[in-house]
Amino acid sequence: MKTYVFSLTISNNIAAESQSEDDLSDALYGGGCDDSVIATYNNTFYLTFDREADNYEQAVMSAIADVEAAINLPVLSVDAGDMVGLTDAEKLSGITKTLLSKYNKGTRGNGDFPSPIQRVNTKNAIWSWYDIADWLEANGFVEKEIVDNARVTAAINMSLQARKYHLLADVNRYTDMLKGCAVAG
Repeated sequence: MKTYVFSLTISNNIAAESQSEDDLSDALYGGGCDDSVIATYNNTFYLTFDREADNYEQAVMSAIADVEAAINLPVLSVDAGDMVGLTDAEKLSGITKTLLSKYNKGTRGNGDFPSPIQRVNTKNAIWSWYDIADWLEANGFVEKEIVDNARVTAAINMSLQARKYHLLADVNRYTDMLKGCAVAG
């Protein structure tokens, strides 16, 4: 077994306003989340786990199940980097932001650094962590496990969002429609 470190963002829609952070912490501890630390940022609960499991997916999915069973609040996201800025990518990869920026601008490497996916026209562009991790692995900077974990994080976060907004049927329909497009993802 290996220990995986990740965080879950929990809904700030507290079912009973009388539920304090201490009450939630006690419920989480009793519900199998004794390997987590709870914090509140901007009125949103954030749990950081050090969870032992056979693999990253098992660690994250068991934590989500334990949290939701213990406190009856939905997990909103796995905050292990899904959409990232270069500062986040630095923290997740251990590669300096300066070096990542040089690869992004094409002043280092062969100019094939992944394109940002949001805020492209700003100084605070957002990338897919999976895209960056895949590029870093292809260029010998990180191990394949980091790429695999980034893929799992992206897939779980997409699923959590589809569940939250009741979009699973729509996502499946659009996925089927996109299968007919010329560009494969």
